[in-house]
Order: sequence, then C-alpha cells, then structure tokens
Amino acid sequence: MRCADGSWSCQAGQFFLLRSNTGWSPYLRRALFPSFIDSNEIGFIIRPSQDPVMGWLAAQPVGTALDLIGPLGRGFVTDDHQRRILLVAEDASVAALLALIQSALARQLSITLLHHARQPADLLPPSMLPPAVEYYTSCAEESSGLPDVMDDELARALNWADGLFVAGSAAFLGRVKTAVAAARFALARGFGQAIAPVPLSCGVGACLACLVDTGRGLHRACVRGPVFDLGDLAL
Repeated sequence: MRCADGSWSCQAGQFFLLRSNTGWSPYLRRALFPSFIDSNEIGFIIRPSQDPVMGWLAAQPVGTALDLIGPLGRGFVTDDHQRRILLVAEDASVAALLALIQSALARQLSITLLHHARQPADLLPPSMLPPAVEYYTSCAEESSGLPDVMDDELARALNWADGLFVAGSAAFLGRVKTAVAAARFALARGFGQAIAPVPLSCGVGACLACLVDTGRGLHRACVRGPVFDLGDLAL
C-alpha cells in the first residue's frame, strides 16, 4: 500500500485502524499490523477470516483507496548490542513480527522465527521469508502429522538469543515467559518484548477495551503499547 503524500513514518509493532466501506456495520475499525515497512510503502498480510472487514479488504482490487488511521501506539525497540534475535509467534499474529526482519537484516543480525499454529494451514509459507531467516514451525493439532516441538525449539533458541519478540494469545505469551524463565533462570527486563493480546478498538485508549495489567497497574495498550516488556505483562 502506498501513502498519498509519498512517505510513511512507522515502526514494527505499531498499528493502523482500518474502516471498511460497508456502511455502519461493522461499526468499529479493525487493527492492522504492517508486515512490511518502507519509506513510501507498507504491506499487510491478509489471511482468510470470518471477519467481514477482513473479507471486504481481501476482495478489493489494486488501486482501492483505504481509510486508515495511524500509525498508532509504541512499537518494538531494538538495541545496538543485539546480534541474534528470536521472533516467536502464534497463528496469524506472526504478521505483526515480520516487519522486524527487514531492518534486522540490514543491520546484519541473525534472525530465527518460531511459528506455532493450531493447524498446518495457519503456518507461514517459507517462501514468504528471506533465505537468511532461520525458520521453525510447530503445530498443536495432533492429526496434522507435525509434532508440537515448540517448547524444545524455544529452549534451544533461547540459549543464544539476545533479544526476544513475541506475538500471540495471553496463554501463548504465558507459555513463552515460562520457557524463558526455565532456560535463562530469569526473565531479565529488556530481554523480551511482546504485543499485548488485547483489543485495539479506538486507537486512543478512550474506550478502555485495551487495558493491560502490568502487575504495577493498568495501562492502555493503544497509548502505552501495544508493545510492552514481556516481563511487565501479568499473564
């Protein structure tokens, strides 16, 4: 997607709110995380969904003007000392992490992506990733024929990673936190960042649907996030 004024100012982990041209229903906009960010172009991965807004978007021809608000929130932050980063995602939330890859490769970082899904059809095709990205998959559905090796692969990768970026459900984030504590004895502040698994409805925190419990109080993810230190999220 191209910006009308020719430039974007966006970072991985920030989001946009999309309004469909289908009338007043559905009323709320939908949060979209860019998977590709360039100075004058951003890209989104749209997967099959029962959501009418996503269905409408997938059916639009090239050249359709979209009503977007954003970028909103605070995104991921990478440090200069990082050399080996680990991306861990569940199901469709992997799209929000892909925007990290381009800038990380430009800095010559080593990147490993671990994608866990309910079924094989939900896994990201390897062809969508640069060859330099080390990619592992695991599947929760027993009938898929694919083993659920997430915990083993995650434990192995955590031995060398100096930065962790996570996206998924609250249960998934809790599983990752447990794995980090087991592999590294503690979850140090600044090591892991995660997108809070809450609705992002209004974009300004006014509706309070995005409240996140950090263990030290409630914060509005639309304003203070949606990216938080993984250790701050009370899951």
